[in-house]
Amino acid sequence: MPDRNTMQKAAVHKALCEMKTHPTAAMVYDQVHQDHPGISRSTVYRILARMAEEGKILRLELGGSDSRYDGTMRPHSHIHCRICGAVADLPATAVTPPEDTAGFLLEDWAVVYRGLCPACRRAAEHIG
Repeated sequence: MPDRNTMQKAAVHKALCEMKTHPTAAMVYDQVHQDHPGISRSTVYRILARMAEEGKILRLELGGSDSRYDGTMRPHSHIHCRICGAVADLPATAVTPPEDTAGFLLEDWAVVYRGLCPACRRAAEHIG
């Protein structure tokens, strides 16, 4: 029988992969806690952080908001609604790293588009 820690990791990973909304850690906790009321918030946050560090999931830093998480590991980009904060997957785009990195050692990069989701776009059109 798997140990509790392994079962907790599996529950967190399963919940994240089933949530297609690129949830925050709090959202993942709420989902996991429904089926596993004994799991603590700190455990879920710790598991997500460790899985991101190990490259098993993606941590999205979208600026001005809590980190979001993504269980989809195939290459892809993201689009982020500047009004409601919704995040969606987009097909991967070819990106050529810059030759001049201003002295930085380039280790990773991500493409994140920003705009309005369909619901916020409709709302904005009705207002304007």
